[in-house]
Amino acid sequence: MKMMVRLLLLALLLGVPAFWVEGGGLWIGPAVADDDGDDGDDGDNGDDGPGAVGGGGFGAGDDQDSDRGGRGSRERGGDADDDDPISDFFDSLFGDDDDSFVEGEIVALDLPANGRAALIAVGFRVLSERPLIALGGSLTVLAVPRGTDAEDALDVARSLVSSAVFDLNHVYRDGGTGCEGDACWAARVVGLGNLPAGACARGAPIAIVDTAIQVGHAALAMAQVETNSFLRPGFASAPPDHGTAIAALIVGTLSPDAAPLAPGAPLLAAEAIGLRDGQPLAEAATIVPAIDWAMSRNARVIAFSIEGAPNRLLEIGIRRGAQHANLVAAAGNGGPDGDPAFPAAYPEVMAVAAVDHRLRPYRNGTRGAFVEIAAPGVDVLSAAAGGGQRAWTGSSFAVPIVAAALLRARAETGGNPVAARSLLTGGARDLGAPGRDEVYGYGLLNFAGSRCW
Repeated sequence: MKMMVRLLLLALLLGVPAFWVEGGGLWIGPAVADDDGDDGDDGDNGDDGPGAVGGGGFGAGDDQDSDRGGRGSRERGGDADDDDPISDFFDSLFGDDDDSFVEGEIVALDLPANGRAALIAVGFRVLSERPLIALGGSLTVLAVPRGTDAEDALDVARSLVSSAVFDLNHVYRDGGTGCEGDACWAARVVGLGNLPAGACARGAPIAIVDTAIQVGHAALAMAQVETNSFLRPGFASAPPDHGTAIAALIVGTLSPDAAPLAPGAPLLAAEAIGLRDGQPLAEAATIVPAIDWAMSRNARVIAFSIEGAPNRLLEIGIRRGAQHANLVAAAGNGGPDGDPAFPAAYPEVMAVAAVDHRLRPYRNGTRGAFVEIAAPGVDVLSAAAGGGQRAWTGSSFAVPIVAAALLRARAETGGNPVAARSLLTGGARDLGAPGRDEVYGYGLLNFAGSRCW
């Protein structure tokens, strides 16, 4: 009943005809029909910190239900007005309690032309559209009607265009902090020995979805890197610190004692994290196209050092990408009682938890049944944007270690992504409770690998 009241209020606000139909439903439509830093003491205390318009194609027939759980702080965007009295009125009636998405926007997969027109007719605006070459279909970012809550607008869009997949434009944060200290221990503790220079040069690319990277950094001077930005027009790049550190761990030369984990491997660096209100955030609207690009460039391992809420569009992109590539992501830094982090919590993704040099769990690490494997993520030495090196902390920095191991495991299994994943979990060093647990997953990564795929 509350949803019907929301829809009726929205119709009145937009000046759109609305009336009850047989069976107690509500019809809404246009007047004229149309078609369209950690300190290393990581114990267990966690104290730190309906459809009318046809279509088909990508996403057709997919479940339209959405998980609306909140993570992080609400970000304002599109045409949302913080001081809009209509928005305040809606909030006073129904609350405003989700803070994990861009207010004022929704995203759509495979929106047909007549569905697009239908949404425009009731007040939506198209902010951007992008074809998805490898994943198939297209991604559209829509501004919701002025004064309308994004969640209410999501329900309206789903009711008008059942053939497309809609969700909120969830935001995702990088999974790392930072601290100082010597940390040339990470590769050694998981058995990833140095490979000869260029050992991975003839293999398929490895991709990271992160901030931009500082391609001129000395650590990346000999690396084979291709970059692409998926930020929407008007969004500034975030500082390249995080992405540069992730890239340098995989293909960078930090020092004679810290060789790249995948020497010579072609690296695809997808910029999906940009600045929104001064904060570095990725969006579903930037992550999905980044996956598409990585797949179109034949990436066989894709690493996500980001965390956020579940999202239907992201879920479909992940599912399609996993048909050909190994996907690995940070388990998150929400603390032992934190919500599962996505994309890591999708079953197609290998979720990585961070441990310190004494193999204790990172105190801010998220735990849960979705955690699959653990790797060093506290005081891990990598590049610092602007030059030099620093030690980094967070589940973000455990991800590139596992990503490089997956690249080697694919070589051992003939490029089979399922077998490569099983090779790592089967050989993991059991830590914590016997068997798979919510802290370490199957255990600590324990894999050498002598070649790349």
